[in-house]
Amino acid sequence: MRTTLNSIRLLCLVVGLGMVALAPPAYAQPRAESPEDYRARKAAEKAIRDEVRNLLAEYARLEAGASGFEGMWRLSGTRTVARSGAAGQDTGFTGDIVVRPQPDGTFAIDGKAYLEGRNTGLFTAQGKVVDGVLTGTYKATIAGEGELTLRRAPGGLLLGMRGIIAGNEVTCDGEGVPQLTLDRQGLEARLFELEHKLQSSRYPRPEPVRYRTPSRKTEVRFTPTVEWDPHGVEQQVIDLIDGAQRSIDMAVFEFSLMRVAHALVRAKERGVAVRMVYDNREDHQPAILHLKAHDLPLRDDGRSGYMHNKFILVDERIVWTGSTNLAPGGIYVADNNAISFTSPELAAEFKKEFEEMFVDNQFGPRSPRNTTLDWITVDRGVKVQVRFAPEDSAMARVMEAVKGAQRSIRFIAFAYTSKPLCDAMIERIQAGVKVEGIFESRHAGWADTKIGPLHAAGAKVRFDSNPNALHHKVIIVDDRYVLTGSFNFSEGADRSNDENLLVVDNRQIAQAFVREFNALMSITDPSDPRIATSGMGGGGPSGEGMIDRLDDSFTETE
Repeated sequence: MRTTLNSIRLLCLVVGLGMVALAPPAYAQPRAESPEDYRARKAAEKAIRDEVRNLLAEYARLEAGASGFEGMWRLSGTRTVARSGAAGQDTGFTGDIVVRPQPDGTFAIDGKAYLEGRNTGLFTAQGKVVDGVLTGTYKATIAGEGELTLRRAPGGLLLGMRGIIAGNEVTCDGEGVPQLTLDRQGLEARLFELEHKLQSSRYPRPEPVRYRTPSRKTEVRFTPTVEWDPHGVEQQVIDLIDGAQRSIDMAVFEFSLMRVAHALVRAKERGVAVRMVYDNREDHQPAILHLKAHDLPLRDDGRSGYMHNKFILVDERIVWTGSTNLAPGGIYVADNNAISFTSPELAAEFKKEFEEMFVDNQFGPRSPRNTTLDWITVDRGVKVQVRFAPEDSAMARVMEAVKGAQRSIRFIAFAYTSKPLCDAMIERIQAGVKVEGIFESRHAGWADTKIGPLHAAGAKVRFDSNPNALHHKVIIVDDRYVLTGSFNFSEGADRSNDENLLVVDNRQIAQAFVREFNALMSITDPSDPRIATSGMGGGGPSGEGMIDRLDDSFTETE
C-alpha cells in the first residue's frame, strides 16, 4: 500500500507542477480506434467502474453515521438442503458480498457464493435495517429466492438466508469478514488511481492547468479533473468551505456532490452561517435533501426561468465562480473553468446579488439594477468587472469587449446563438482581427448555432472532442481580457435567467485561458463537415429553445 500511495503522490506532484506552466501543450490527435480496440477499451472501463463501485461501498463504511453493514465482505459457511422425509444435506460454501447504502436509506446487496468450489450462485437483495438487523428479500441463480438477514458481529457480519427450492427448504448460515484493510487515505488513493485511468481512457486530452497569481489572491482552474484527486476542483471547493470562519453563501444551478454537502454540514456545526440559493429543478438531489435534513437555510427560485449562477462567497471576502456546476458532470466530465478571487470589494457585489435572491426572493427580470459597474482592483495587475443578468445588460458588455478587439478573439462556447454577437465578430474579422473558437459538438443540429456563419466569414472554428460536453462560456480578447462566468452567449441567458459575467483584465490570467483554448483546439477535427453547414439555414431546432434543457445535463458514456 505504501508503494501505491507514493506513486499517487508522485503523480499528483507531476500534475501539480504541470498546472503552473503556461507553454502551449504538445499533443497529437489520437488515432482511429479499431472495433477490437474499442471493445477492449470498453471492457477495461467496465472493470474499473465495477471496482470503483465496490470501493465506494467500502468507503461508505468509514463515513459518519455509517451502519456498519456497508462495504465488501468475504463469506464462508454452510448451505443445508432439507428434503422431505430425508436428513438435511450440508454443503460448505465461500463467497463475497458487497453492501451499498442507497439514497433512501435502504441497502443494495450483491453477492456471489461458491459451493465447495463447484457451482457459483449469484444473488441480489434490497433491504433495510430494523432493530440492528439488515433484512431483505433475495433472488439467486441457484437458490431461488427467500429472506436474507445480516447481523453485526465482532470483526464482521453473520449471514442468514432462508428459501424454498422445489419444495425443499434451503438455508445458508455463515459469517463475513472485511475483504479490505485499507484506511480512508488508502481508499482515496486507490479511487484516484482508478478514476485517473478511467478518465484518460474516456477522454484523452492535455492535462488541465492551474494558475495562481504570485499573491495567491486569484486562482484559475480548469476541468475535467479526476475524482478523488487531492488537488482537484472538488477538493478545492471542500477546502474553501472547511476554511470558512463566519459565513458561506452559495448560488448553484446544480448541486449533487455529497462530499461538498457533508462539508457544508460540518461548517454549520462549527458555527458558520451557511445559506444556499438553487434552481428548483434540484429539489430531488440527495445532496439537497441531505442539507434539508440538517436544517441548512435553503431557497429555490420557484420559477420556470433558471437560477443559473455558480458562485460561492466565503467570509464576505472570497468569491469562487465560473462555468463549473457542483455536480460530477461539471467537474469530472465536462470542460469547464473555475476562477476565485480574494477581494472584499468584489465579494460585496456578489453579496448584493445573493441577498436579492435569498432574502428578497427577486429572480430574473425582477432583479434590481444595483451592481457597481466600475473596475475593481483585486490584486496587483488584476482588475475585474462583474455583470449580473438580466439586470446589468451583460450581453451589451460582451459586445463592447468584442467590438474593442484589435488583434485577436478566442472563444470556447457551450451555447453560442446570439446573432448580434456573431455579427460583431464578423465585423472584427473584416477589420483584420483573428477570430478562433470552439463550439459544443452536441449542438451541431441547432438552426441558430453560429459556427457556420463564422466559418464562412473566415474564422477558425471547430467542434469540441469531449464525448460529453464542452461547457465553457469564455471569450479572450487581445490576450489580455477574459470574459467568463455562467453566462451563455444567448438571448435566454441575457433576458430570463439569473447569471453572472466577469471581465478580467490581466495578461497572465488571459494566457492561462489561452493555454486551455490551445489544448482543446489541439484535439479538434478540422475536417468535420458540420463546421461549414451548421447554422447555415438548415431546418434544425432552435438553440434558444434547447439551451436550458441541455445546459449542465451530463451523463457518462458507457
